[in-house]
Amino acid sequence: MNDRLEHIMNDYKPELAIIVYRGVNEISGYGEYYLESHKVNENGEILAGSPLRQDTIQQMVDVFFEDRKNSSEIKGLFTDNLLSYRPQSRGSYRLVWYRPAEVRVLHHAPQLKIPTAKAWVPAMIYVVDGDDLNVYALASDNRPTETTKLYKAPFFNVNDSGDVCLGNARVKKPADATFTNIMKYWEDLFWLSEFSHVNGTEKVKSRDLKAVWKKLLGKRPVKKWSDIDELIPYENKTVKSVL
Repeated sequence: MNDRLEHIMNDYKPELAIIVYRGVNEISGYGEYYLESHKVNENGEILAGSPLRQDTIQQMVDVFFEDRKNSSEIKGLFTDNLLSYRPQSRGSYRLVWYRPAEVRVLHHAPQLKIPTAKAWVPAMIYVVDGDDLNVYALASDNRPTETTKLYKAPFFNVNDSGDVCLGNARVKKPADATFTNIMKYWEDLFWLSEFSHVNGTEKVKSRDLKAVWKKLLGKRPVKKWSDIDELIPYENKTVKSVL
């Protein structure tokens, strides 16, 4: 018995036992649950049960929800490039931000036969929803508005709807969950992974994503996406649709 368990056994006494009964609804086929509470006497014996009170259930839910929320809540000042932040149930959140065009190092898997090197990447929108990351391209470096058009992210590992297949990057979650640290964490998950496969259909107008990146990559990249006119716009997708 470890010290923690011994401490619990010595300092805590059982008071209430909760038994969960599960059945299956004959019409819908879905599982149905019934919760019953049983008091525990001084000898540790479980006594007769009664339906668990609604207010007790609510108190339990509140305790677990607050614990999850406090463990994942983002804190600190909003950054200039933050577009939207919405806490959600079970301690998750939806976070949307943008970055202007910039030079990044792109890591490519050997099978693509594309060097790992620097390149200009387009201005981008990042959307984190729970454990999912979506990315979109922008045609301008200006801070986007709700009516700003979104373009397909011209990268490997990203499908047609912008959903990212996160790869092999080993990135540690920040201990200090500020907006700056959390946004960098998700960006690192994307940029430090190896791009390995085309996920979806055409990503660029010329339909040859590999050839486009070979033109852009280099030790001192000069060409930008605004110079080559290769971004594909979504027909009916704007920033408002991801907020």
